[in-house]
Amino acid sequence: MKVVFNKFDFSNSYIWFDFYNAPLEKDVTLICDTIRSWHIIGRLGGCNSMNMQLSQSPFDKRPSYDAIQGANVTPTTFYNIGDFEIQDNLGRIWVDIGTSETLLLDILINALNNISSDYIGIRQVVFGGSEFGNWKENLTAEEAGCSVHKI
Repeated sequence: MKVVFNKFDFSNSYIWFDFYNAPLEKDVTLICDTIRSWHIIGRLGGCNSMNMQLSQSPFDKRPSYDAIQGANVTPTTFYNIGDFEIQDNLGRIWVDIGTSETLLLDILINALNNISSDYIGIRQVVFGGSEFGNWKENLTAEEAGCSVHKI
């Protein structure tokens, strides 16, 4: 799966998905569940790279967590997310992540890599840009291969 950044703005951007084939309903459900989970963890501040106490501690000693240090870190939360829209083999979702928290993006990319290799062929994911491929704005007809899925 290729990952591209195209003028990505953390507070107002699309994330584009280019699938090898039009996704089946079970594929769409898996992608939506993944994005929903990613959003919830981000909304709760679970992807704050400023508080990486355990992942940054050495493995040769017993892990410890300092709650006071964790409470005093500047919070990061995922602000808002749109619906997952599909047109044939393309998909997009609008995000307002709020802060420039790249850990959030790493987590999504890692999950999508596994989904792509194990379940659904994702050719590429593009972060940013207002246009992609043959996407047509305001095209919503199901007969034309379009659908919208709530996150």
